Amino acid sequence: MSHREREKKGDSEFSAKRPEIKGNLIKGLKYRHLKPTQDSRSQRLDRYLTHPVWGLLSFIFIIWFIFYSTFTLGAYPQQGIEWLMDQGAAYIRDHMAAGWFNDFLSQGVIMGVGSVLAFLPNILILFFFLSLLQETEYLPRAATIMDKYMHHIGLHGSSFIPLLMGFGCNVPAIMATRTIERKSDRILTMLMIPYIPCSARIPTFLLFSGIFFPENQVMVLSLLYFGGIITGILMAILFKKIFFNFGIKDYSIPLPSYRKPSLGRSVSSMWDAASEYLKKISTVVLLAVIIVWALDYFPLKDKNNPDTERVSYLEHFGRVLEPAMKPLGFDWKMSVSLVTGVTAKEFIISTLGVVYKAEADESEDGELNTSLMSRIREEKVFNKANALSFMIFSLLYMPCVATAFTIRKESGSWKWAVVSIVSTIAIAWIAAFFSFKIGLELLV
Repeated sequence: MSHREREKKGDSEFSAKRPEIKGNLIKGLKYRHLKPTQDSRSQRLDRYLTHPVWGLLSFIFIIWFIFYSTFTLGAYPQQGIEWLMDQGAAYIRDHMAAGWFNDFLSQGVIMGVGSVLAFLPNILILFFFLSLLQETEYLPRAATIMDKYMHHIGLHGSSFIPLLMGFGCNVPAIMATRTIERKSDRILTMLMIPYIPCSARIPTFLLFSGIFFPENQVMVLSLLYFGGIITGILMAILFKKIFFNFGIKDYSIPLPSYRKPSLGRSVSSMWDAASEYLKKISTVVLLAVIIVWALDYFPLKDKNNPDTERVSYLEHFGRVLEPAMKPLGFDWKMSVSLVTGVTAKEFIISTLGVVYKAEADESEDGELNTSLMSRIREEKVFNKANALSFMIFSLLYMPCVATAFTIRKESGSWKWAVVSIVSTIAIAWIAAFFSFKIGLELLV
């Protein structure tokens, strides 16, 4: 049986047992089957918005504007949440008896959970704009614009909609590949999606870019996002040459008429996103914080030898990882946070919030300062080079365990999940290594 015949057979078998997409792909963003009807006003707009030049420039501007608004507007409420976090930790420290429970609440819960909670406004703004793109029926236009560019990597415009959904969350984006007819195209799209920066990565990007690149934060963040997309494209070209050596199957992309966005539905999407984010913080993030805090807090100092340096269980684990991560400019604390980030990317910030807890409890004016950003600024191990390296590694390695399981489920094989896990970690390490070396020469 020829390769093409096996591919066709695989498609028919996969399609026969493939479930239909129902419900939300991104919480609050519902997928609609496209209708090919258009009114004259939509046709006039499409002369520009689907134009090979003006359409592409419009798309780039829209994406840039979403990033700019997410990072710039979200900074104001973020600062307010951090201030409340500081005040809460100070109150606990001053009004509770000293001891492990005081440390657990002020250093563990406040620093761990609070550090992730501070980025809720940015998540809400991102989902609001994603909802607008969905409501106005702009997504099929974006797919049309990108269709000829997608052909260069062996895909077509219909693969672009799942990729765009990946900005919200990679898991439902991978589920959205069910709408792609050919199995090989679905798998290739699945392997690209983990490189798309999901909303869970935003806290890490905002934290380090805000500390080390405050004057160029939007530019750095935009480069990270587009860098993830470009990496996904390059990896798709590589995967196609290795695993899927066949031609491109053309598909038509119907363009429905534009619609007025509903403010109510957009706000509802924001509320759904907030609910999901807060649910994750109050359950899995809190559980992770408790575990990380306990591993970092124990064992306590030996009372019989008070001068002996205490090494926590977490530090022991981090020291084992450090040789593999040191070429990237990472210390054991940064290494541990990246390991916990495999479970969910929000854990990177919550882990950093726990491990950077008490090196400088008081600021110069004598006030307690629990802001993670302030504490990291005081860490001598951090600089622009390894901060950039850390963001790039966070950008490129496997988003979360759920993403790997979803790839296995949707592809029907662990093979593709393993390919994705190994390739993302390898690319992340290589890219972080070179960015750190270059950063040492140009930024430090």
